[in-house]
Amino acid sequence: MWLTNLLRPTFADRFYALLSEHAQLLCDGSEKLLRYIESGDSSISDEVREVEQRGDKVAQAMVGALQDTFVTPIDRQDLYSLSEAIDDMLDYINNAARELKLFAIEATPEMVQMGKILAESATSILAAVSALPRDAQRASDSARAACHAEHRVEDIYRRTIAVLFDNGDLPTALKRREIYRHLSNSADRADAIGRLIGKIVVKTS
Repeated sequence: MWLTNLLRPTFADRFYALLSEHAQLLCDGSEKLLRYIESGDSSISDEVREVEQRGDKVAQAMVGALQDTFVTPIDRQDLYSLSEAIDDMLDYINNAARELKLFAIEATPEMVQMGKILAESATSILAAVSALPRDAQRASDSARAACHAEHRVEDIYRRTIAVLFDNGDLPTALKRREIYRHLSNSADRADAIGRLIGKIVVKTS
């Protein structure tokens, strides 16, 4: 009887639900960050922080689910790594919002561009995670779209950093560099998430 219970669909659904919830929070956080960058409304930083804290709780719930369940629908390490990567991306998004508020500087057009790409990548990640249980091709396609965000953000990042210190305002340049770095790290995590999902698709197909 205990083995039958472990294999019930509800146990598989539990893990997919946690991944989807985490990915939805990633979408919410990235959208709020973009809204903050575009509007300059520093109060949105607190909203991003609240989303990030909720993401921490989902990550903790994933660890608890892994500890409580013997049979998982996806490799245990892959489930943990995917949840961790999503949480890391949320952390970087929160760091960007927090330091933008702390430094009290205006966002640049490059930050807007990077923020839009990150929001798009989060949408792709949610689509990929949502498709994992039933549509391997869609999951794979959406995962590749998330990976592509890293190249787009990195291109903007390198071009921006190359001329960042040319205007002579060193304090502002240093502050902007930190925010650019968080945005770039967020894109790196999007790439890692996409690769992990692609790996999962291959292993479960």
